Amino acid sequence: MKLFILNFLISILVFRTQAQIVNTTYGQISGSLNGTVHQFLGIPFAKAPLDTLRWKAPQEPATWAGVLSTTSFAPVCPQKHFNQGDTTYTLEGNEDCLYLNVWTPAVGAGSRPVLVFIHGGGNQQGGASETGGGTQMFFGKNMSARGDAVVVTIQYRLGPLGFLVHPGLELENANSIAGNYAVLDQILALTWVKNNIANFGGDASKVMIFGESAGGVDVANLLTSPLAAGLFQRACIQSAVPMVGDYTTVKNKGIAFVDSFTSVGTPAQKITYMRALSADSIISGETAPLSGGAVQMNWQAVKDDVVFTDFPFQSFQSGNFNKVPLMLGSNADEMSLSVPPVVIPAMVTALINSSVPSALRAQANILYPPGSTNAEAKASYIGILTDAQFTATVRRTAQCVSQNQTEPVWRYFFTHKHTFAPLTPLGSYHGMELFYVFNNWENATAGTGVLFKPADDSVQQAMLNYWVNFARTGNPNASGMEAWPVYNSSTDCYLEIKATPNGTACGLRTAQSDLWDDAINFVPCTSSVNISETNDFTQLQVYPNPTDAWIHIARNDGKTDFSCELFDLAGQSMLQTFDREAFDMSPFAAGVYVLKVNQDAHSSFVKVVRK
Repeated sequence: MKLFILNFLISILVFRTQAQIVNTTYGQISGSLNGTVHQFLGIPFAKAPLDTLRWKAPQEPATWAGVLSTTSFAPVCPQKHFNQGDTTYTLEGNEDCLYLNVWTPAVGAGSRPVLVFIHGGGNQQGGASETGGGTQMFFGKNMSARGDAVVVTIQYRLGPLGFLVHPGLELENANSIAGNYAVLDQILALTWVKNNIANFGGDASKVMIFGESAGGVDVANLLTSPLAAGLFQRACIQSAVPMVGDYTTVKNKGIAFVDSFTSVGTPAQKITYMRALSADSIISGETAPLSGGAVQMNWQAVKDDVVFTDFPFQSFQSGNFNKVPLMLGSNADEMSLSVPPVVIPAMVTALINSSVPSALRAQANILYPPGSTNAEAKASYIGILTDAQFTATVRRTAQCVSQNQTEPVWRYFFTHKHTFAPLTPLGSYHGMELFYVFNNWENATAGTGVLFKPADDSVQQAMLNYWVNFARTGNPNASGMEAWPVYNSSTDCYLEIKATPNGTACGLRTAQSDLWDDAINFVPCTSSVNISETNDFTQLQVYPNPTDAWIHIARNDGKTDFSCELFDLAGQSMLQTFDREAFDMSPFAAGVYVLKVNQDAHSSFVKVVRK
């Protein structure tokens, strides 16, 4: 009897720690139950890019028989991993690294929003299981459980293994192009999500992609890739802007890179030689992606006329991109961890002189005074590198995208500082917001237990709610939250994310951003969107337009006190709504309609196209 009871208890324990078996396109998988969340770690979405598959577009994995156990993270992709602001590194990874991870409150049919995260690291380091501050930063359990959402993290090839362009590789491709292998990895992972996420309780029509740093670059780039069309319905870019390189320039760099290993033979023979090398050998010359506060994108996507048919801002300006609701933003002190530990006033002057044209240096010295102490100098040094590389560039992207799509854009500025006193002077450093988005600061060494303060909890709750609301509806706002205004290029209003969020501010470091625009002679985008509107419609955003189903309405101030009436072109009333932010147009025939919006004693009209 005792043995029976023991076996019975063991069986219960095993049942409670095992997630249910789930069917995928390639076979069945089983994961584990972590609290109330089903987690599946290390799901293959592509064949291992080994041997002849190195520098080839990713291939779908082979199907498997039986049930595949997915209970542990896969290795990261080969990399030299540098800590932020450090020149020392660890050599990590395995080429068999194309896996993704899923956390979900319940498997089976469901309509939960899906948040797909793309990690950063300069496109040369990082991974889904990355640790920081003593915790796994992107572990999706808390976000999934608290947000009632499906969370997915993915991996992709890095550095030269993910982005090499070389004539020897062009010969293998029917389009005579090379590169962008990492981007194709991301697209294949998103295709897996589209085809399989319904079995994990997710809604494939509510997929949000989000990424930070180089992962944010990748998200921004996917907005402009025709191959990614339809794979996501919202996007969030954190501390990044799109970057797609010139093909010839990157190919010349690839030629020099391969020649540094072997200068003998034809281009094809050189690639054969390179495929025989270990991955560690190929990445041995990598340098830190953040050095002295300057962001280095040593490897990047390229305009190859297939994966990317134009450069990002040209795509935005023309309106030829994947138009979805967009959130984007940056942190107040991005480069505080990466600048030299001691900065003297003369270093600020030297930085201004090296990065600002002579005609603008007087203005730069006013905005970023060298100061008379090292502390004052360091604050200006951080400010220069933060605003030039993030604050100003994010504004350019927000302005350009918002002017060239009807889907709304929301900008944020993260200003929270760690409440743990030794870390507070670091300010809002690069990547810090990720601890709060994923609700994992409470598990970090400096944030656990009594070190986790109400201000930390307030920030993580706000970010979780905004991000999950956005994934669920395409609008981060919800009742009881500080209103996050829809972005307008002329006012530059944004949400400041801190313990008590503030959505009333407009004009984010405007003088500083203007300086950096002038320094590079940046020409702002103009609007390519032609929408017929009257009265005060600029206070509203209507998206998507055209639509084949639901249409959403958002006020810049986040309020929902408006009514709508839909008319056909003959003037017949088709639908009336009151205080509703969305309605379904799928019952109506394809064609052009007129939407009348009544708000604040004004009426506005806009043409709505039902596809």
